[in-house]
Amino acid sequence: MKKTIICLACCALSLSSCVTQESALYSWKDYEKTSYNYYKKQTPESTEALLQTYSQMIRQQSQSTRKVVPPGTYAEYGFLLVQTGKKEEGVAMLKNEITAYPESKVFIERIIKMVEK
Repeated sequence: MKKTIICLACCALSLSSCVTQESALYSWKDYEKTSYNYYKKQTPESTEALLQTYSQMIRQQSQSTRKVVPPGTYAEYGFLLVQTGKKEEGVAMLKNEITAYPESKVFIERIIKMVEK
């Protein structure tokens, strides 16, 4: 009897581990690869690739479970836009970060003040 219960428990455990996850909490696209390439060697090509990845992550937010972009995405994208000379777009993205994640307000407002100087 004891062996049967243990066997059933093992079977149930092994079958439950075969379940696939339908979607992730956030949609990260190629962020890991492009951000690694950008921080490894900052070239115009790696900067453009990272900007494209952020843009895709924001456009395709509906593919994630939460239907929002990952935390910090708007902020990183906005700051990178500011660094590439697109100040107005960058500040707008920083403000989107505050809207999406209100807990970041104090930190992001400091960045906006720094950018607007």
